[in-house]
Amino acid sequence: MTAKAITSSAVWTDARLAAIIMVGACVNALLVRVVEQVGIDGQASLSFGISPFQLVTIFVAAHLSLGRGEATRSAPPLLDALVLGLILIPSSAVSWLALALYAGATAWRTTDERRMGALLFLGLALTALWSSVLLKWIAAPVTGAEAYVVGLIVSALRPDIVQAANVIGNPDTHSLILMTRCTTADALPIAIVSLVAVASLLGGLKREKFWRACAALALFVIVANLARLCAMAWSAELYAFVHGPIGANVFDGALVLAVLGLGNWASQP
Repeated sequence: MTAKAITSSAVWTDARLAAIIMVGACVNALLVRVVEQVGIDGQASLSFGISPFQLVTIFVAAHLSLGRGEATRSAPPLLDALVLGLILIPSSAVSWLALALYAGATAWRTTDERRMGALLFLGLALTALWSSVLLKWIAAPVTGAEAYVVGLIVSALRPDIVQAANVIGNPDTHSLILMTRCTTADALPIAIVSLVAVASLLGGLKREKFWRACAALALFVIVANLARLCAMAWSAELYAFVHGPIGANVFDGALVLAVLGLGNWASQP
C-alpha cells in the first residue's frame, strides 16, 4: 500500500469515526426525548416528540461529515473518550452538550464539507440546548410576550377572551396556557439551521441570499405560529384539532415545505 493510500485511509477512518460519534450523540438525545414523551403522554405521538427539522439536519450533517475535507489539526487528547462517556449518560441535555463540544472541536480542526457537517451538528446541538435548557430559564418573559400578542389579535375579534401572563382565553369556557415549546422562539432557531442544511446539500449556501432567506423564514414562522396559537386559544374544539396529530402534522409539514423551498432558493447562484 502506498503512502498516499495509507493517508487517504486514515483520513476516511477519522471522518467516519467523527460522524459515528456525532450521530450517536444525536440518537441518544432523541431516544431519551422519545422515552420522556411516552412517559408524559402515556403514548407516543406521531412525531415521537422529534422535530422533522432535527432529522433533516442530522441526515445532511452526517452526509457532509463523510465528504471532502481533511484534518488540519490533531484531535484534543481523550476527546473521543470524554464525549463517548457523556453520551452514555441517559440525559438529552448532556448528549446535546457532548455533541456541541465534539462538533465544535471537529469544525475547528477540519476543512471543506467535513467542517460544514460539523458546524451543522454544532448548530443542531446549540438549538436543542436553547430549547431544552436556556429557553426554560427565561420562560416567563418569552411566553408572556407571545401570549400578549396572541391576546391582542384574538381579543380584537372576541372581547370575551382575555390574556394574563401566559394564559389566553375565556376563563369560563376555555383557556390556552402557552408553554415555551409552542413559542416562535422555540421553533425558529432549528428551522434556520435546517434551512442552512438544505442549502448546503443542494449546492452550497450562497451568503448573499442567506439573510434574505432567514428573514423570509422568520416571517413565515412568526405568522404561522401566531395563527396556530390564536386558533388554539379560540375554543376547546379548535385546540383539540390544531394541537392534535392532524393539526400538528399540517403545521410541521408547512414549515418543512417553507424550509425546503427557501433552502433551495438560497443554494441557487
